[in-house]
Amino acid sequence: MPIIVKYESYWFLPCFNQEYRYTSFDVIPNYNNLVYLDCSYRNLSVLPELPNSLKELRCTNNQLSILPELPNSLKELDCHSNQLSILPELPNSLQKLNCHSNQLSVLPKLPNSLKELLCFINQLSVLPELPNSLQRLWCRNNQLSVLPELPNSLKYIDCKNNQFIKKIKHKYFIKMIYL
Repeated sequence: MPIIVKYESYWFLPCFNQEYRYTSFDVIPNYNNLVYLDCSYRNLSVLPELPNSLKELRCTNNQLSILPELPNSLKELDCHSNQLSILPELPNSLQKLNCHSNQLSVLPKLPNSLKELLCFINQLSVLPELPNSLQRLWCRNNQLSVLPELPNSLKYIDCKNNQFIKKIKHKYFIKMIYL
């Protein structure tokens, strides 16, 4: 049986242990009450409908080409190192998005609550408008030719190895970005 952890009224399920191979997420006890789901390194090609209670989803290093609809409660999404070419609509509650090392050519509209965006090693040629809450941005190794306006909240940016040379003017720094 899998290790299911209950903390206060929350259920956590780390699925990374190779000993547990689910053919269906329906068999997972308390699946509809989970707040944390880690199904990384499972060679999954599809995810089931996600519970409305979910706050954090880690589904890294799988074979996913698409994600299901994301619950409105989600705060962190870590879906790096898959085969994603598109992301679903992002919930307004999302604070961290880690989608690096996929095949994304475009990102959806970013929620106003987003603080961290890790979208490096994709095929992005443009980024959407960046929310005013964004503090950290990693967009290196893409095909970006221009950056959107940078919010004043931004404290860190890594955008090297893209298709442009441009000075970034920001209240905290001025950097050269090279081809």
